Amino acid sequence: MARLILESGGERRELKFAGPITLGRAKTATIHIDDKVLSREHTLFYIERGHYFVKDLESKNGSFLNGNLLRQPELLRNGDRVKAGPAVLTFVTEPGDIVPATQTAPTVPAAAPVATPPAAPAPARVRPRTGEIPLANSAGPVANLVINLFLLGVVAVGAYFSKFVFAWLLETMVPR
Repeated sequence: MARLILESGGERRELKFAGPITLGRAKTATIHIDDKVLSREHTLFYIERGHYFVKDLESKNGSFLNGNLLRQPELLRNGDRVKAGPAVLTFVTEPGDIVPATQTAPTVPAAAPVATPPAAPAPARVRPRTGEIPLANSAGPVANLVINLFLLGVVAVGAYFSKFVFAWLLETMVPR
């Protein structure tokens, strides 16, 4: 089973990672740390489609994955270290770890004690940390078609109006 090893203020403990885990100053957080550097709801660890993710909950001081500021949900890999305030959590998996079938919902479970903002990016659109651009767009074929048609329309309308602008410029610049 995947685990989070928490190190904070000289304390070290392990938590089984079988469902959503919140870290923050609020007493309702799964990992409650009473430190003013932490937001009430600071960081969220969760499982989606069989993968483990971490997400900063728009905290004031940010959450860091392997020293990099979390700007969007990120996929966790064995040995990754997440720092939030005084807490450092190490993500550990064992060979053959699988996610329980009840925890593979496509979104963060509603039972999570953290209210996530609706405008947050979907974890399915997480960019690789390697700087690579993903080849497949997860928006779906219909959404891709609509987006492409819209962009084609913008280019066509721009080209149509640019010929009038070009003709006007020629008339004003070229003496007769």
